[in-house]
Amino acid sequence: MLQSVTDAEIKVKQYLLELGFQPNLKGYKLLSRLIEIALNSDDILPLKYNGYRRLSDEFGVDCASVEKDIQNAISSAWLRGNIDVLYREFGETLDENKGKPTNKQFVLTAAERLTLRAM
Repeated sequence: MLQSVTDAEIKVKQYLLELGFQPNLKGYKLLSRLIEIALNSDDILPLKYNGYRRLSDEFGVDCASVEKDIQNAISSAWLRGNIDVLYREFGETLDENKGKPTNKQFVLTAAERLTLRAM
């Protein structure tokens, strides 16, 4: 049985694929869903208590797994993705020590970029 796919879901997934995210990673699905929730103006902050908890309930995993899987997806994109596009989109949000944005920075920036694209 096919589930209905929303316009927001399609746009978020297209955006992540443009950045070089790998859809086979569990973190890709979690990150995509978290950005969708943020786009719907639902409160996801603080991530640890709202965003991750909501995803852990929805996907049946614990909050620590949600956080780690999203971190792994972001790290993977930074290693294998389109680095020029990643720096253009997220350059100002890079963590100085890690060379990539934190989960929170990534989610909020991605949601903002997608909101701006829709205008």
